[in-house]
Amino acid sequence: MKKLLLASAIAGLSVGLTTPTMAAEDNYEQYQAAIDQRGDSGVSGTAIFIPQNGEMTVKLNVENADGMSAGLHKGICRYAEDSDGAPDLLAFDDDPLFELSAVDGNESSTTIELSAEGLMGDPQSVAIHDGSSIVACGNIQ
Repeated sequence: MKKLLLASAIAGLSVGLTTPTMAAEDNYEQYQAAIDQRGDSGVSGTAIFIPQNGEMTVKLNVENADGMSAGLHKGICRYAEDSDGAPDLLAFDDDPLFELSAVDGNESSTTIELSAEGLMGDPQSVAIHDGSSIVACGNIQ
């Protein structure tokens, strides 16, 4: 596990990404990623990923996003507006891999069929959508 974390950290640094924080809790690990506002949206927060039994619970705590939709996307936030010329592995896919529950108040919780290995595989991001606009985004890996 230490080798996987070290490799993930090195890979994240080599492409200028922030790697998720991992903390041991009970019999599982959880991963965390910061969700940063885009433009002057005022929307920001945290995504926590809790793997258990081959599934992943995604908990969002997001300010100023009540009623907005969220999704887990292939690619990184840097290319959310324009993936032209982006390396295939990093290009942001507008169609989410997984739709997440809409933000209710400041929170959202969704369980999806995704393992920790799937989460930490190819670069992915969490995006908060206000209609068709991405108002906040956070790189997972």
